[in-house]
Amino acid sequence: MEFLRSWPSPGRRRALWLGGPVFAAILLAAFSGAAEAQLAGKESVMGRPRLDFQSFGLSLDLLTRPDDTSDMARVGGSFDLFPRATLDVGHDSNVLRTTDNEIESAFTEMKAEAALRSNWTNHEALLIVGVDDRRVADRSRENTTDVSLGAAARFDLDHDLFTRGFAEIKRGHIPRGDDADPGAGFEPLTFNQYLAGATFDDRQNDRLFSRFVGEVVHRSYNSTDGVSRDSLDRTSFNLRGLVGVSTGGEYDLFVSPSLLREVFVEDISEDQNSTRATVTVGAARDITGVSVFTGRVGVSHRIFDESDRDSQTDLVASGALLWNVTPVMTFSAGADIENQQSDDPTAGTKLVHGFNLGLDYDPVEQLILSGYLSYSNEDYQQTDREDDDYTVGLNATYFINEYLFAGLRFEHEVSDSTLASRDFEASTVAFRIGVKLCCRIDEGVVNPFNLGRL
Repeated sequence: MEFLRSWPSPGRRRALWLGGPVFAAILLAAFSGAAEAQLAGKESVMGRPRLDFQSFGLSLDLLTRPDDTSDMARVGGSFDLFPRATLDVGHDSNVLRTTDNEIESAFTEMKAEAALRSNWTNHEALLIVGVDDRRVADRSRENTTDVSLGAAARFDLDHDLFTRGFAEIKRGHIPRGDDADPGAGFEPLTFNQYLAGATFDDRQNDRLFSRFVGEVVHRSYNSTDGVSRDSLDRTSFNLRGLVGVSTGGEYDLFVSPSLLREVFVEDISEDQNSTRATVTVGAARDITGVSVFTGRVGVSHRIFDESDRDSQTDLVASGALLWNVTPVMTFSAGADIENQQSDDPTAGTKLVHGFNLGLDYDPVEQLILSGYLSYSNEDYQQTDREDDDYTVGLNATYFINEYLFAGLRFEHEVSDSTLASRDFEASTVAFRIGVKLCCRIDEGVVNPFNLGRL
């Protein structure tokens, strides 16, 4: 039920943690051939397949004549189209995420996606297109439209041995309250992003498994009200790997090295150019398919190109728990600490730590109730600034049939910062209606909206 996690948040979005439930999902999903621990995730309230409420995609051979045996018809029949769309209608108590002069407004957000996925016996091709349009009733200046186009191809070298290439171009915007947000005095900051990368997976051995990923991301920012934002432009080069061993019992052990190179384009921001090396070791434990715990600990070392800047050595650690308390209730928890680069080069790097809690309840097959709480502390290393951010939320999703679903969402955000302009509170309430032809195939259920980047 991946689409259930795609509720839009009009406000601040934190950098993705490579820890907590995110890291657990990466580890367990990526190495399902070797890690039995994924069973708990599959049988969780969110992960459980609901075949009565998941529809097949549109097979393109339905668009050809039954007697058409041409090469074009055969190729077209080898693809499935999975479209989905949601419409959110809601109210935001603080559209600009400001301390004072708060503006509350109704808003709508329309999100439409389509994935074209091959159904070949070997190899895979994937094309994904998405549009996200948000309209703010009382502040048209805040209207945004994001678009993305991604493609991926998997090449099966042998059984459980494959490589995957992926690329994406995207036009997006920075949410209000984010590090790079220019403030309420300016229009929303937009950017163009270009991503390309490749992965190599080896799951041939019952006891050993490995994944290696290399990618490059370039992001360039557009002017806001005629003011250049080129100082934010940067390119990131990321190499990461994971090598693990399955003990044949409840435990899987792994080591994960990574190398991150970040280069700012403009001379004014070159003092932030840096290279960060990270090594972590960890384990995943499955308890009879009812619960799963993953944890890792290690160290990161960041070196700056500027010789007069001190290097930064920090602890890296994370843990995640997924526990099926009952067949209809799942509890999740996660915590982590990591050194990250701020989106704003004038703010430098930051040491981020926090935790999150979640509870999913499935009283009837058609209804999922969810609640979550998260906390994040960001301690900026170059400036005298520290942020504490709290988020609490409630979601309800109701499956009308295999094509339609509806939902309600409430979220409250609090940002407590030593920088006065970053202090704010905001509450969001939204109703959602969704339609889909997704994501069932003959062999079960797939997620065709994943490029395979993680």
